[in-house]
Amino acid sequence: MLFLTAVADLVPDHRPTLFELAERYPMSGAELTVMHRVFGLDRVPVWESGIEDLLESTVRRLLDRSGIDPSVVRWLVFAHTSTQAVPAGDALLVRICRRLGLNRAQSFGMTTNNCASAMSAMGVVERLLATEAPGDTAIVVTGDVAFTQELRSIAGTTIIGDAAAACLYAAEGPGHRVLGFVQQVYGQHSACIWQDEEHNAEFQAEYVPRVVAVMQAALDDAGVEWGQLRQVLPHNINQFSWRLVAERAGVPYDLIHLDQVPRTAHCLGADVFLNLAQGEAEERFREGDRLMLVTVGLGAVFAATVIEYGKVPS
Repeated sequence: MLFLTAVADLVPDHRPTLFELAERYPMSGAELTVMHRVFGLDRVPVWESGIEDLLESTVRRLLDRSGIDPSVVRWLVFAHTSTQAVPAGDALLVRICRRLGLNRAQSFGMTTNNCASAMSAMGVVERLLATEAPGDTAIVVTGDVAFTQELRSIAGTTIIGDAAAACLYAAEGPGHRVLGFVQQVYGQHSACIWQDEEHNAEFQAEYVPRVVAVMQAALDDAGVEWGQLRQVLPHNINQFSWRLVAERAGVPYDLIHLDQVPRTAHCLGADVFLNLAQGEAEERFREGDRLMLVTVGLGAVFAATVIEYGKVPS
């Protein structure tokens, strides 16, 4: 069993409009206008320091918010979308552990599933914690800085922002109990943004049905029905595609939390946890609420998790 016991987010205060950042994107003015008016994108958070500072600041915020004793953290997992975040062999995570007093923590990174890597990590830490002593915990931090043109946008789909989120997991409560998790992989799209026209056409045509299919599968795995969901916390790819998902699933559009799309753009793997953190900060959830987290990693990995909202640190 797995519990998400605390979450912390870090979104830069510096958030220019996508038009102010136009030179970063290989798009015309008309294409940017579509991104804004049709897809609902507006502000783009920009982190002006390095990835190490972003991750350390986010994990520190999680430790402060949760009040957890650093000595019970046995694992620090960095789930990222950018394939190469630091030079090969760099001991980034070891340095973070030392500075934050995570002296018993072992650390490693995950990136294979791109934006779905942070959700995939939930299954990994569940298995790791099953071998640890009662009370031991794991932290998964996900964050990226869009430092290349390829990372800053997905053609015809979204604009990428910089942000991070850190989650504290335990094998027992209190916290948000993970009720169900499903991950569906379509390996024919492994070339990601570099796939050929035939595979790209398939990905675009099947995207909405596949999102709905993984959501339904996660509900089935959790033993929960659509009508029992308090809210869907999605990746903030754009508002237009989620409207299509809502129509396909036959659920109200406002069931899907999309408030942050114009505020943060698509912050890769951090999105669903940014939305959870915002909901907590605004006290929108109550104990016992069923929430669904949904994301898609290019490659292509469709993933959904259902949690039962529990007690959180005050």
